[in-house]
Amino acid sequence: MPEQRVQPELTQSQIELEARDKRRLETFIDAVFAIAITLLGLGLVVPIVQHSNEALSASLVSMGPKFIGYFLAFALLGILLNSHWRQFQNIVYADWVLYFINILFLSFVVLIPFATTVWTTYPDTTAGVLFFHCVMFITGLILYANWSYVRRRKYLLKKDIAVRTLRAITFRNASLPIASALAIVIAFVSPPISNVAYVLIGVMMAMAPLHARSRRGRSGRQPLDADEDKRQNMPHTT
Repeated sequence: MPEQRVQPELTQSQIELEARDKRRLETFIDAVFAIAITLLGLGLVVPIVQHSNEALSASLVSMGPKFIGYFLAFALLGILLNSHWRQFQNIVYADWVLYFINILFLSFVVLIPFATTVWTTYPDTTAGVLFFHCVMFITGLILYANWSYVRRRKYLLKKDIAVRTLRAITFRNASLPIASALAIVIAFVSPPISNVAYVLIGVMMAMAPLHARSRRGRSGRQPLDADEDKRQNMPHTT
């Protein structure tokens, strides 16, 4: 008979991590994003006007800020979803802190349609525009904190993840907080023009691979440092 090998006993922390499958959290996040995008679309209401081409055309033109807000918010939600997906492509486990950070993140994702309605209803007011920018800033900041938390706890990450990948994702995640912070500053001078600041997201997204390769000489495509990985491979039992 072949020799039966005894499997090493798992610690309580290891068992806890094995039990927390990230797929359930990912499914929940996708559903919340779908709801947020649906709520964004429901914010566009068909105008009730006199049954004539002139009245309907004038009403649609007056809804210009609402259409701009819809498409900008839709694009920003798409960027948030893509950035979050990039993170979880490299995450293996989700501990209870990561669950909490993501629930907090989703609470602001669902707030984005409301913030968009406030902004598009009062597009010429500093308060209305600032509210939208502040919601976007906090949402992006939480997403950045989500990745920062995982980077410091490498046992949650894939074992073969390259340092260059870590840097690229970090750089991309910083784009929304930086762009929305710039938009907040511009809003005090000119609320309508402040939305142009979000173009910076596209610039930073395009620069992310170059930023990661610029430091290739030191780390290149090598995985995380072996000694560091051994020290942080699994959490200590309490």
